[in-house]
Amino acid sequence: SLYVQMHISGESLMNDGSAIVFYNIFSARFLFELGINGVGEDIGWGKGFAMFFRLAFGAVAIGLAFGIGVVFVLYHLNRSLSGEDNVVQVVLTISAAYLAFFTSEILSGCSGVIAVLTCGVTIKSFGETLINDLKLAVNFWEITEHLLNSLLFALAGVVWGDILSNNRYTDTFESAFEGKDWGYMIVLYLFLMIIRFALIFGFYPVTKRIGIGTNVRESLFSSWAGLRGAVGIALALSINSDVVHLTSSGAVDESTRAKYLDYTEKLFGFVGGIAFLTLVINATLSGPILKRLGLVTPSDTREKIVKNYRDHVVAYTLGQYVRLLSEERFHLLDFSVIKKHVPFLSNITYEQLMNEVHKYKKNTPVHEFVEPNLENIIPYLYEFDQPVAVKNKNVEVENISPERRRVLKDVRRQSVVNIHKDRKEKAVVFNLSEHSDVNVVYEERIVFINILRSTYHKLIEHGEIVSRGFMPYSLFKSLDVASDAASRGFSLNDWDALMAVTKGWVHPAARKVQNILYNIMRMMSRHPGVNYDSDYLVMIVQITQALAFVKTHEDAQKFFMEEFSSSEEENLTTAERKVLEESAAQIEKAKDMLKSLDFDDVLMIKSRYACQILLNRSARYFEKLNKRGLVSDKEAGEFLDEVENYINSTLEPHENTQYSRMSSGAKVNRLRSLPEYMLTDLEGKIFHTRSGNETLQGESEGASEGQFAESYLSSSGDHPASHVDSSLLEPLL
Repeated sequence: SLYVQMHISGESLMNDGSAIVFYNIFSARFLFELGINGVGEDIGWGKGFAMFFRLAFGAVAIGLAFGIGVVFVLYHLNRSLSGEDNVVQVVLTISAAYLAFFTSEILSGCSGVIAVLTCGVTIKSFGETLINDLKLAVNFWEITEHLLNSLLFALAGVVWGDILSNNRYTDTFESAFEGKDWGYMIVLYLFLMIIRFALIFGFYPVTKRIGIGTNVRESLFSSWAGLRGAVGIALALSINSDVVHLTSSGAVDESTRAKYLDYTEKLFGFVGGIAFLTLVINATLSGPILKRLGLVTPSDTREKIVKNYRDHVVAYTLGQYVRLLSEERFHLLDFSVIKKHVPFLSNITYEQLMNEVHKYKKNTPVHEFVEPNLENIIPYLYEFDQPVAVKNKNVEVENISPERRRVLKDVRRQSVVNIHKDRKEKAVVFNLSEHSDVNVVYEERIVFINILRSTYHKLIEHGEIVSRGFMPYSLFKSLDVASDAASRGFSLNDWDALMAVTKGWVHPAARKVQNILYNIMRMMSRHPGVNYDSDYLVMIVQITQALAFVKTHEDAQKFFMEEFSSSEEENLTTAERKVLEESAAQIEKAKDMLKSLDFDDVLMIKSRYACQILLNRSARYFEKLNKRGLVSDKEAGEFLDEVENYINSTLEPHENTQYSRMSSGAKVNRLRSLPEYMLTDLEGKIFHTRSGNETLQGESEGASEGQFAESYLSSSGDHPASHVDSSLLEPLL
């Protein structure tokens, strides 16, 4: 619970602060015993108490002063809309932390850590509401904490392992940590646990009556959950390092040096061992103990809650699928591919689909609403809801013949070669002869390129473009090239820039390196069942590049016109029209490239691309649930791992994946069998349907492969009829 978490965190701060104070006192006494002039102090009881108050209360005063100063500066950095002020505030917090430590530890002889702790508590108490971008500050400190903890534990692990394996400071290879020391470590661990239980329950009458209070169950868990880690390890490393440094210059004889190094190495061995035992034993058993004490939600109840959230994810993903079907580029998505790669949509019903369609229509402005094309999904859903006169033999597992596999591989390999060949034939990306008047269209081009860049970022946020890999790199790099060219007066030509960037990736030498990397990736992959094919991955990048490119330019054109035109297109200036015409020319180049590829690859990769979009959006939705505290990090992690597996499955060549694809005839028969009320619901949503069953029958008898191809071209513009595989273009309706 939150109370337990607060108790443990607060008690940890108090323990760490007091431990550092006592470390400073006793380390000074320990170093004094080395007998080196000017090293350490001869500290007695009186001097020890005086040193304690100076270290503790002096550090508190220094930390308080720095904290108040930071709050004062935060108050005056009040331009919340200024990104610069937000960054300065974050820099101020880390600067204050280091300055407080330096002033307290080095200049004043007080505890630097307590000064930093006091400074942080002061800023938290009085300055948190003055921080303009709290998320930025929290993210920065989370990254800093993770980085420093990782460095500390990595260093500590290396030193601890070295100490346990041999004595580094003598001529022998005997370990400084002997067999009996392991027994002492276990005894020390048990005593520490007993002392912790005694302390917490000794102060229980007080802690249950002050602050937020506590109870026996919370105190039991707090006693068990005392994990030792960063502070103890850092202090043990520090004293060991001090002894190594002070005794290395010959200030003491070898026997004294070996004696004190043995002390500090064993101390570090014990500290590291205790930290290890608490992580292995206490941390591992904390989950079951929490459940046993009734401090967490029962597992059965939690499973029902998580299942409910997963049902919400299914509904959300189905709604996103409906929106994709309303876009022309995704009109021909095959639901068999969606079912295969987005499994949580495999059991949706007709009622669920239509419910999301109605929600989409209700929540979309009338002038923006486009009916989703449901012709390739309804035949699959109707089978589950109503018995129809269609036998299961019409739903077949698609098997690709070995000859077809060879043809597809040859086509892909040639496509990769063509990219390199086409770019080799073009000496430059931008034609110098098309140098236009920079003063007229320069600003419009730069603005349009910035809109393109912003739109790419928006597609990343919406899950249409992955945030890592070659694809986003190439898209943004092409805009850098286009922006540089535009600044010199050349016309917009970011498609050729994109192809120039891609050229280096598909260069024969680069292809050999990629093949080696893909083979290594396959061997080391957490998903060994995925058969990575470098040519197919290049094909994926080609097609998804073009799809994202076209989508981005279309959205950018729309935004550009809205910003520069108050009502009608006629309000645009000649220069603005020129920029839009240049953008339209870029779109045609991308579509021409898609037309040059194998139709089956384009259609399948487009469907898989839609799967990736749906999976990415469902992952982002679940991440939002996690950020809002509705699901735990563990539950979110499990779901995101599932989604990652599904996304990876879309990278395998589609001829290696079996899909339960319905034949065109089966689709037509099922659509014919739809009852009248369904046809009424689906009016305008099955694009080939115009007047019920008669139209379905007429189109199923009269439609030709060429007509279907023309229909495909008119909706997506991705492929000419001459490239259509006849086995795939039987008329659907």
